[in-house]
Amino acid sequence: MRLGPLLMSLGLVLLLSGHLRAQDFFEAPSERPPALRLSAQELNFILKVAKEPLMALREGRAVRPLEVTSFPRALNQSAPLAVTLWLDHQILARAFEIRQPQPIVLGILALAQKVLEQPDQGRLPTMEEWPRLKVGVAVLHGLLEAESDQEVGSGQAVVVLEGFTIGLGLPKDMPGKYENSELLAKACQMAGLRPNSWLLPEKVTIFAALVDEMVE
Repeated sequence: MRLGPLLMSLGLVLLLSGHLRAQDFFEAPSERPPALRLSAQELNFILKVAKEPLMALREGRAVRPLEVTSFPRALNQSAPLAVTLWLDHQILARAFEIRQPQPIVLGILALAQKVLEQPDQGRLPTMEEWPRLKVGVAVLHGLLEAESDQEVGSGQAVVVLEGFTIGLGLPKDMPGKYENSELLAKACQMAGLRPNSWLLPEKVTIFAALVDEMVE
């Protein structure tokens, strides 16, 4: 999986040092402005933003970005983001930007275009699958390292980091009641790791975050 120009430019340094330190992966909490949680109205808006590239592709037209007018304060902040394509209640593809927080509206639009072209996790939809696709958006807040699955609270998102590989698990990935370990296993699986890789702290680092998410 490609993590962008910044990570690639650090490749030689990381190879020489042997590993990517977890504490270097995200900004320190003191460097981040306080997160503004999104309302249902704001989540509905960014869901429309995420669906626009799909609609444009179906209709054979250019993407028309939606202008933020009613609630710019929360949507102008930068945060780790994800866009997911769902097919028959299963994850078909996901694109995300975790390491470098992005402005929410512009970031969601970019990820929605990416998930239709080159997703971080999953595969591209076929023409026959389009009518059955659903779109999900997620905004992560306060991403911090967790020592174990016991530090992952109910309804939180989890990120697993293993070298250059990132896996993301969201509460809506696990419908109904689930244990934190199940979500971590899902994140590892989506990253191409063994589901129980999160049990190896010397290999995998766990991060947890509050999350605002919505599926069409």
